[in-house]
Amino acid sequence: MRKRAFTLIEVSAAIVLLAVCAVCFAQLYALVTAERANARTRQTAVDLLLNVMERFDTDDFDKTPFESLIERSLPDGKIEFEAKTVENNNVIATVTISWNASDKQPRRKVSMFRLYQKTSEI
Repeated sequence: MRKRAFTLIEVSAAIVLLAVCAVCFAQLYALVTAERANARTRQTAVDLLLNVMERFDTDDFDKTPFESLIERSLPDGKIEFEAKTVENNNVIATVTISWNASDKQPRRKVSMFRLYQKTSEI
């Protein structure tokens, strides 16, 4: 009576299949790791932006400490301020923080604006 066993072709096919699966999982792991790093950087930028906007209303606002903090916290980070006068002399203030995500991707940015309404004086 013959013993039942795997053939060389079956074993080779199983090894190839396992190797393909291992490569796919490695690529997926690399992608997830890179995306987590991007999400962490984006969250840092949003936190800094919220901090800037919170301090923007104070009378002694100075952007210099934020510039140095953003340059240290984000890769090639920059902050931009813009103020536009709109109808009825209201002002829209916009703060934008930008950074380089990687060499292969375009520059990323987050922005926030606030409308300052002119108050009537009595």
